[in-house]
Amino acid sequence: MRKQHVSVAFALLALALLTLAPAVHAQPYKVYLLYVAEAGDSWVSKDAFASFLTTHLKKAGVSFEVIKSIDDWEKLVDQAPENLIIVNCHGEVMPIPTKYGDNYTLFYQDLARNVREKGWILVLPIGLTTWLIGNEKTVGYTNVVDGPSVSAFRRSLGLPPINPWCDQNAQISDLGKRVAAVLGLDVPEVVGAARAIATNATPLWYFYKVPESAKTWDGLPYYSMAAWKVGKGMLVWGGMSGGDEMRKTAITAAVVAYILDPTLAEKTPPPPPLITPEKAYMYVIVAAVVVLLAVLVVVLVKGRAPKAPPPAAAEKKQ
Repeated sequence: MRKQHVSVAFALLALALLTLAPAVHAQPYKVYLLYVAEAGDSWVSKDAFASFLTTHLKKAGVSFEVIKSIDDWEKLVDQAPENLIIVNCHGEVMPIPTKYGDNYTLFYQDLARNVREKGWILVLPIGLTTWLIGNEKTVGYTNVVDGPSVSAFRRSLGLPPINPWCDQNAQISDLGKRVAAVLGLDVPEVVGAARAIATNATPLWYFYKVPESAKTWDGLPYYSMAAWKVGKGMLVWGGMSGGDEMRKTAITAAVVAYILDPTLAEKTPPPPPLITPEKAYMYVIVAAVVVLLAVLVVVLVKGRAPKAPPPAAAEKKQ
């Protein structure tokens, strides 16, 4: 009888542990950070962006790999496996594989084919991506190709004309706010969105939007970190201004996590921690000040206390 009770207890304990353990699901997409040595950056430090993004993705529970060389990038574009998320860490620079030379139009056509037919999702967080291309083996570390390159990229994806000359701040949407809260990521309420885009194609969803009272294009609003359907895949356009990589990578991580799990928007955010890192830091400072004041008081009290006469002088008085 005792053995049966023990067995039942162990079974209940195992069930409780299984209930408490987080569920592990296979990601529907494989995530890659495009961060190659042979291409430069613009409006962003690619090193800082990749570093902060790595931290935030890990916090969000997202598995990923890093594309570190232009040859690996070329291989991935050629092999075209299905269902990838590609996050560009180079800002306005689009790394162009060596075999294309300076023919960015051909490269964009092949890249767009992977989006349409293979379900690739391109996440372009910072600036006017494709304004520059980069490959130190062919076109140079960074090479300004400006408007024609942007237009070729848009046309290859089959998107209507866009206006990226926003130069305004964008406000977070309810969706962006909720997803970030569920993930515990610190994202700003307002973000610089100098190259947010306006177009007559309605996005599937968006994390930031420029208030229409601030600016529109032919009555169309500007969106940042917004998704547009392209065949089987998507384009997620950020157009965010440069700087503050730590918080803009938090936004990017939240977007990637939402693509992987759209149910995040329906989940209840966890309660805020009793002690945040900021509060802990403040408490340490206050404690240090209290200790210093206590030491100062002791020193002052000791300094004012009457000094005892030397032993020799005391004996003479006797």
